[in-house]
Amino acid sequence: MASTSKLNKDLWTNITRLKLLTKPDAPVKFILEKTPFDDEEDEECPKVRDEYLISGRILPNSNIFKDGAYRIEMKLIPTYPIEPPEVRFLTPIYHPNITSDGKFCYQLLNNASKWKKGTTLVEAVQTVVKHVDNPDADYAVNYEIGKEYMQNRPEFNRKASEMAKKYSLPRQ
Repeated sequence: MASTSKLNKDLWTNITRLKLLTKPDAPVKFILEKTPFDDEEDEECPKVRDEYLISGRILPNSNIFKDGAYRIEMKLIPTYPIEPPEVRFLTPIYHPNITSDGKFCYQLLNNASKWKKGTTLVEAVQTVVKHVDNPDADYAVNYEIGKEYMQNRPEFNRKASEMAKKYSLPRQ
């Protein structure tokens, strides 16, 4: 990871920006629930760790997912911010770009060559919401769901809606 003081400053800035995603005019909605600073008495300096976890709920906008919220976890790995965070859905979701164990797979967050060191966590959340709302079958990690999305959209919509009703969280 970057030097501790620089990382803490960058992380604090990123977390502050994530908190702004609850505002009515935010381009996407994200409710921050847990940060590495939550467990520390001195908010300026979390302990050095091998990884830092940030969790919260995204509020997608598409017809299928717009009535619920989905808890995600962003794991900042030792090579962050040079490499992207790992994003995992903790709320089950039927989606071609998300594995059965919740890992979000898209080129910006899975390919270090696409990730730029200055990419913010807000941009990462925006990417997640964008691709939840608009699945990218070209990057499907679940072939069957990707095929269904491309070839039988009504069936995909039915299954995704059913799972959303069963597992999604309240938006408040």
